Amino acid sequence: MVTSRRAGPEEEEQAGTENKLRPHVEHPLPTRFSPAPRWCMRTSSVRAGGACAVARGLPVCRGGGRARAEGEFKETGARATAMPGSLEVPSLEELDVQEVSVSTSVLKAAAHHYGSQCDKPNKEFMLCRWEEKDPRKCLKEGKQVNQCALEFFRKIKAHCAEPFTEYWTCIDYTNLQELRRCRKQQLAFDNCVLENLGWVRPDLGELSKVTKVQTDRPIPENVYHSRPRPEPNPPIEGDLKPAKYGSRLFFWNW
Repeated sequence: MVTSRRAGPEEEEQAGTENKLRPHVEHPLPTRFSPAPRWCMRTSSVRAGGACAVARGLPVCRGGGRARAEGEFKETGARATAMPGSLEVPSLEELDVQEVSVSTSVLKAAAHHYGSQCDKPNKEFMLCRWEEKDPRKCLKEGKQVNQCALEFFRKIKAHCAEPFTEYWTCIDYTNLQELRRCRKQQLAFDNCVLENLGWVRPDLGELSKVTKVQTDRPIPENVYHSRPRPEPNPPIEGDLKPAKYGSRLFFWNW
């Protein structure tokens, strides 16, 4: 059991006398001229006379010291000057195309006829993306897809604007944008494009069939982007003899 006693009057008076004689020292607040620690990266510059010390895996720059770790700044300079390989990016003029500014309901209402009319440029673009694995090499095919979509909606606007507007408006106002709730408007739109443009609505599953794309684009050298096979192991020279003390699979043998 720990007991404590209260200090007597003589002890309190003696302690007060010592506190009065002891000089009062206040810790100065950090000012703009005080050497405060600064966190820095390895590739950042350090002023002359400073030193970097690693604390918990991160370098700390302190401006007051003059010690400098040998080899630390040499490695820093090598890392700072290392530049990655240059990558050619197309200019904004090459990427600038007119966007198809329509909503989801419009795209959903025109999906079947759009897939039928723009089937070839769409599959040409997807084949290019799969073979090249580089979108920069398929800008031409992507522009053809965009141009086909613009011409498709321009034809609908010129010949069947009213029935198409009723169709996509019905889809937009129904719950979950279900096509089965707008079969009446769909029939009017299909009849309009059949009479004016000669488009036949594709059957269910027709656009999802596996087809072959006939293209004039040359085949890439490595279509599957597979790595080259490693070279076979060189033949072992000389005769291999068994181990002197048997198998080394188990170190402890008891």
